[in-house]
Amino acid sequence: MNFPQKISFTITNACNLKCRMCGQWSEKGYMHNKSKDFDSLLELADWKRLVDEVAAHNMKSILIRGGEPFLFPEIMELLKYINNTGIQISIDTNGTILNTFVSELLEMGNIHLTISLDGPPEIHDKVRGVPGCFEKIKKNVTLLNELETHSDTKISRSICFTISKYSYKGLGQIPDIARSMAISTINIVPYYYFSLDTGTKYEDELKKYFNCTAYSWKGFHHEYSGIDFNVFREEYKKYVRNLKDIYNFPYMKLSEDDYRVWFQDTSTLVGSTACMNIENLIDIQPTGEANFCVDFPDYSIGNVKTSSVKNIWTSARASRFREYRRKKPFAICHRCGAKYMSEI
Repeated sequence: MNFPQKISFTITNACNLKCRMCGQWSEKGYMHNKSKDFDSLLELADWKRLVDEVAAHNMKSILIRGGEPFLFPEIMELLKYINNTGIQISIDTNGTILNTFVSELLEMGNIHLTISLDGPPEIHDKVRGVPGCFEKIKKNVTLLNELETHSDTKISRSICFTISKYSYKGLGQIPDIARSMAISTINIVPYYYFSLDTGTKYEDELKKYFNCTAYSWKGFHHEYSGIDFNVFREEYKKYVRNLKDIYNFPYMKLSEDDYRVWFQDTSTLVGSTACMNIENLIDIQPTGEANFCVDFPDYSIGNVKTSSVKNIWTSARASRFREYRRKKPFAICHRCGAKYMSEI
């Protein structure tokens, strides 16, 4: 309990896409609407110092995320620094600018790429807000596949499909898309959405118990999921039938009935009431602020500019949050998938 078992580096909020379901850059997203000041960002030296600390505690892997992490100016220098410690690197990416980096990534190895895809080209591009981005991903993955044939190292990769009202009608085609890119693993996750009532309850909780302002949930504000469950169910069945040789990574082990509740009833909690992030995982934001919630970084448990990861992890602010969350979920926990990150 003196040090986290897992760590997430959210190295940048910058992104070259404007995904419609994104809490940061959607129409209501907190970056799009400048809901929070993100000045005074961590520099490369700060991230390297964090790598040194987690390496000294024998951490096995680091998750790199954004925004789009490959927009971080010194991304390759940071990845090489991590790689030299022997720590495994996982990167969440939209895949559109991978072509610039694939050769260097292959030289390193010991990397996993999770590439976001939301269906066939017409659906994916509409979801992501940029025409032609599906074809960019396909070209970049094809380039990676070709370079791998001449390389001694390999890069593992998977597709992440976010089930949203914008994408769900393309779910059944995802296994075929994966095969066309020679990707053998997919994980599917339902998108987060919160009604005004849920968001207001969350705001009140943070203000009352932690004297903290909540801003993150507004990027996911929808009164309804917008998903026709009968249509989704047929797409889901098609998806399962089409998997065949594709591995369906069980990031969130939801049944068909769980999906029904998720998309039809925002007030009922789906899955476990517990959140193991508070016991195992810490996320570092681009500003240095640390949190447990990853996608909802409203409450900071400390800042790595002025403190070590260990001291933040064992701080009074962290303990106070743990004590509250162990007793009951926050209102937004009913539609949160981030709490499963520490269980991978």
